[in-house]
Amino acid sequence: MRADYAKDITSLANTVFSHEALNNRFYETWIDNMLPPEHFEVFARNYLARTSNTATMVALSLISTDDLDARVEIAKNLHSEYGYGNPEKAHLNLLKSFLFNTLSRMHGHDYREERLNTVPILPSTKDFICLQRELYTDKGRASRVMGTLLAQEWLAYSMLTRLYEGARNYQHLFETNDEFHESCEYFYVHIGEAEKSHKVQAIVSASRECACDDDFENMSQGFHQFLEITARYWNAIYKRIT
Repeated sequence: MRADYAKDITSLANTVFSHEALNNRFYETWIDNMLPPEHFEVFARNYLARTSNTATMVALSLISTDDLDARVEIAKNLHSEYGYGNPEKAHLNLLKSFLFNTLSRMHGHDYREERLNTVPILPSTKDFICLQRELYTDKGRASRVMGTLLAQEWLAYSMLTRLYEGARNYQHLFETNDEFHESCEYFYVHIGEAEKSHKVQAIVSASRECACDDDFENMSQGFHQFLEITARYWNAIYKRIT
């Protein structure tokens, strides 16, 4: 790690906690109330559409850098996303388990992914996916890509604690507490260890690509742009369900 910029990068990372990407009306609504089924479907469709790309974005950040230490840290992150080699524990599959278990109970019958796919993806979600990929494929500016990854990983832990708090509104739909908590493994793997490790890994990776003020400026640009597109993403979902 290049100590000259590690402190600046850590300070930058901590600004996520005061940003609208984390402090927004969607999270407030999600935590305070159980959504009706049609609104839960809007959340599920758009969150799944976004999250389906997470591992790919991490992989793109890996190939954006030539620094071996940075690549090692990112590879740890990617290995975690894919369930440490167990497909059943891949984060995307754990998310689907929570969403479809909950939707099945809300509707009173088996709810499959094919049905959720009939729910339109919001234009704002499509914009998020497109702009996210642009940020992760900025050729020649690895520091900007690392800034994007830094924002993603530092948002993720707090995002998932908020989403878990709201998920508890649906606990009564499950026959036993054990069934509910088994369905919530997606949240537990992140809250328990994964995202905390990813935050540290993102600091290390960013620091390895930050050798001068220009690098830090590019990194800051990627970081702030990711925060902005995330805030727009959540605010659009909130507007759609209210």
